[in-house]
Order: sequence, then C-alpha cells, then structure tokens
Amino acid sequence: MANALYDMNQPSEAISYYQQALTFDSKQSDVHYNLGNAFYLLGKTDEAIKHYNEAIALNPDKSESFYNLGNAHCVLQQFEDAIHNYTKCIELDTYNAPAFYNLGNAYYMLCKYDKSIESYKMALKLNPDSAECHFNIASAYNDNSQHG
Repeated sequence: MANALYDMNQPSEAISYYQQALTFDSKQSDVHYNLGNAFYLLGKTDEAIKHYNEAIALNPDKSESFYNLGNAHCVLQQFEDAIHNYTKCIELDTYNAPAFYNLGNAYYMLCKYDKSIESYKMALKLNPDSAECHFNIASAYNDNSQHG
C-alpha cells in the first residue's frame, strides 16, 4: 500500500504506512530507503538523511541509498558529504552516469574544477548525449582556466 501511494505521488500518506511497517520490523532496509525518498520529496531533508543512513547500515550494498543520500547532502549544501556518498555509490555501481554527473556538480560547488571535469568526463562516457553534462564540463573548463 505504501509503495502504491508513493507511486501515486502521495508521499505523506505513504510515510504513515512505511512507519507502520517499521513498528513490525525496524530492520527493513528497503522501508527505510523508501521513507527517505518520501521525506526527500516533501523537502524534509534531515529526515530523509536519517532514513537513508539507516538503510545503508542495514544494507551497505545498495548503491541507490548512497546516491540518494548524496542528493540530500547537496540540497543542504554539504558537498563533502555528498562527494563521499556519490563515490561510494560509484564503487558499488561503476555504470551510474547520474552519480558521476552529480559528483562533478559537488566538486564544482567546492571549486575543485579538475575533479569536477574528471567526473563529468566519466558521466559523458556513460551518457554521451547529456546536454547538461556537456554544458557543465564546459563551465568547469572555463572556470578552471580563470582560477587555475
């Protein structure tokens, strides 16, 4: 029921069902992951981070948990934490173009242009048609030449 509500773009309603599921078994990593997603959609980033971390503690091999945790840290402008989580995601899923792209964005926000360019290049190897990535790598090269 919770997943159906979430899929119908009713995250608030889904949260109550996910929370109820945890009262029966608090060790369900996918429920924590889904709770994180629902809280993230509602803009409750701190709650999302809490549940992504719990999902990771219960299942450290799910790359999506690290990816979404990285996104949540970016929302809070915690770019070093985001970099850590995107890197872990990529260790688990080396073909995750969005993780490489977002890793590049996090490095860019910290003015680490060389590292952002490396990340964007990897994203483009996996998804060469990404217009956003082409734009961002051009911006990183431009800013790198101005500040380097």
